[in-house]
Amino acid sequence: MTSPRTFTGDPDIRVEGLTKRYGRRTAVDDLSFTARPGRVTGFFGPNGAGKTTALKAVVGLARPTAGRAFLRGTPVTAMKPDARLLGVHIEPCGAHPGRTGRAHLRSLTALAGLPRRRVGEVLELVGLADAATRRVGKYSMGMRQRLGLAAALLGDPEILVLDEPVNGLDPEGIRWLRTLLRDRAANGGTILLSSHMLGEAAQTVDDVIMIARGRLVHAGTIRDLERSGESVVVVRTGAAERLSSLVVAAGGRTKRDDGGGLLVEGLDAAEVARLAHRDGVLLEEVVQRTASLEDVFFDLTGGANR
Repeated sequence: MTSPRTFTGDPDIRVEGLTKRYGRRTAVDDLSFTARPGRVTGFFGPNGAGKTTALKAVVGLARPTAGRAFLRGTPVTAMKPDARLLGVHIEPCGAHPGRTGRAHLRSLTALAGLPRRRVGEVLELVGLADAATRRVGKYSMGMRQRLGLAAALLGDPEILVLDEPVNGLDPEGIRWLRTLLRDRAANGGTILLSSHMLGEAAQTVDDVIMIARGRLVHAGTIRDLERSGESVVVVRTGAAERLSSLVVAAGGRTKRDDGGGLLVEGLDAAEVARLAHRDGVLLEEVVQRTASLEDVFFDLTGGANR
């Protein structure tokens, strides 16, 4: 961003009771959340959970059936497009395959009333300067993704809304995007990005909004989500049934894993080892395993897909 913003603490994006129906199908159901300046907010959910539909309503590309979305306290439905306030990349880049990347961005610059020099600046920023005169139809998926990001950045906006921005990017591109978004947040920008890949995005986001079947299932910081994963003790023993009885008597829970081991919840590895030692149960292996972010994701969403 050209100059750092002053942090106010007030949300730049506020969504209240958002619902979107298509006939009898409810894509988004009474969804409420916020995204604040100086933060990267991750919008997560399984494929088909309603993320894209919700983001379209947030930026004014879809009219909600009920509820409202606000940018800086103003209803989105009452706002005129302003590329300096809001940059959007949702679904394909929208460029005609017969046009060059530069020509596509020049047309968007003219429509938005932006200085023409921004075309060269964003092409350089997203790493497409050398491909600017190539026709978009010859671009790879990753290059089209970068072109869509370039379009979103034309106005150097204070708010960015991005739908699955890492799709099609190689590892170098993902690292580049992560740095770009973190830098913009550090300068007071507000970034709302959707993804179904929590593990990768966790390196980028500060706050998490998680939905399943169109409904909110979790809202909080990424650190809180990381700490919410319950630990499991994986035990290998020839006396699994006996150890299981001891664990349950001590207030824990057990189940068998696919490899024939015993999974213990509610007790840590040291407690399991003490129980086994006290009753003479020989343990072949005891490993404490903390649930990954992906585990937490599936627990919260129920592995839901629509």
